Amino acid sequence: MEGGMKRPARLLLRSALILFLVTIVIGILNGLDVWDPSHEMLLTHVHAGTLGWITLSVVAVALLMFGENADREAVRTGTRLAQIVLVSVVLYVIAFATTTGVFRPIAGTLMLVAVTWALVWVLGRRRQVPSTVPNVALTLAMVSLVIGAVLGVLLGLYIATGSIPGFAEDTASNLGAAHPAAMLIGYLILAGVAISEWLLVGDPKPASQDKPGLAVAYGLFISGVIGNVAFISGSEPLIQAMSMLEVIGVVVFVVRMWRYIKPGAWAGAGIGVFPRMAVVFLIVGVGLLVYVVQLFVAGRIDPEAGEGEHILIAFDHAMFLGVMTNALLGVAALVLARVYDGLLRAVAWGFNIGLIGFLVGLLVDSPGIKRVSSPVLGVALMAAVYALIQSRRGQPSPA
Repeated sequence: MEGGMKRPARLLLRSALILFLVTIVIGILNGLDVWDPSHEMLLTHVHAGTLGWITLSVVAVALLMFGENADREAVRTGTRLAQIVLVSVVLYVIAFATTTGVFRPIAGTLMLVAVTWALVWVLGRRRQVPSTVPNVALTLAMVSLVIGAVLGVLLGLYIATGSIPGFAEDTASNLGAAHPAAMLIGYLILAGVAISEWLLVGDPKPASQDKPGLAVAYGLFISGVIGNVAFISGSEPLIQAMSMLEVIGVVVFVVRMWRYIKPGAWAGAGIGVFPRMAVVFLIVGVGLLVYVVQLFVAGRIDPEAGEGEHILIAFDHAMFLGVMTNALLGVAALVLARVYDGLLRAVAWGFNIGLIGFLVGLLVDSPGIKRVSSPVLGVALMAAVYALIQSRRGQPSPA
């Protein structure tokens, strides 16, 4: 991770942490039931997290992962890319907070252009760096991100105008409904796998020598594509096939990562505790995905009618926070802080204990448990933002 790509990566990571505060504050107030945010503010909460925190950080990881031995021109291009992605994300989050009109799909189109450019940059740099399973998986995750961004623009257009030109009403509605699934299943699971393995395996072998790892990466990508088709077409058999592939992929991934997450591997892990937690929550998230799919197929939940919404929200947060936030806190700690001091140790355990309580509260639909766990979760995350933002130029943060 040496070289000029560290500067734009730090810009994105620090900006992502600041935008994450929007998600954290709305989440705490909503979890405590002291504020019932509007639908626009709930979407701001979601997208300040998925775009402002997660996607900015994923692009930062891509700059670091594919920026090895970059020349001056590549660094300049990477810096411009980081700036464009940052501006696009900020505009899109503002659009969610302020309108449901045409400004949202316009801002979404700018976001689509930015993430497509990021993907093109990654594809161009792949020939300049050794091919490993983590960078193959991250490349495929970014392809899934672009697919999800296309569906997000279509959803924004459908909400703003009530139709999508060239598509029948039912098809247009299904295209929009496929956006959350594309982002959660196609993008986040694969990105979480890529980043966790990148952090845990210090010197990964060439991808050509790691067939099981490549099978996991491509299997999860294909599963995401099947999921997109399933939700657009409304095919229950394809939804079942998607969940089965996800389970197989995650099981193989966990077996490959077992030596890093087995009980004896946690002592002295330092900032490595974050990607280890991400792997654990990946198991939880995919377990919840299978549970949700079975309830949906059995007709026991109906997302459009709001039935079983608390279970869907639990799955969302297991992925957004348990998998991606743990993995990305590991990246931010490595790049910005470099040490696992007392504050980061408290963050790691406070955040994950709070998250476990929050997920339990969602699954059993208990407002009381959510009210207790939300501030623990939120305060720990705000402490993480403080600890990482104040660590200037990669210097160790004070204990």
